[in-house]
Amino acid sequence: MCNSEQWAYHPCMGEHSILICIVDDDSSVRRALGRMIVSFGFKVELFASASDYLNESYLDPACLILDVVMPGMNGLELLAALQESGRNVPTVFISAHDNAAYMEKARSLGAIAYLQKPCDETVLIDAIEKSLVS
Repeated sequence: MCNSEQWAYHPCMGEHSILICIVDDDSSVRRALGRMIVSFGFKVELFASASDYLNESYLDPACLILDVVMPGMNGLELLAALQESGRNVPTVFISAHDNAAYMEKARSLGAIAYLQKPCDETVLIDAIEKSLVS
């Protein structure tokens, strides 16, 4: 059973097949980010938890957008687990927590960016575009 919410790209924005996965436990944030990223022509899948994302092991996203603080496995633990299994996915962290330890851990895991919620649309899209060329 698929635990994701899938959003197709906006047909007026080109024919990207680039998949961006968003993992955030806050449904309003998750959906708002999904709508915004789709409006830039990307395909998006949304997940409410790290375990929901891990259950969809067939996915090969071009970029992950991860919340840091979530129930169960947090975003930092998710990225570490993916890397340990050999899956190196460019990742952008978003968080409502301005925490130096979280930022340092994200940096040590090779995150493309660590953005504060609410994040500016342009800054997020720039980080996604950076992840596509890394």
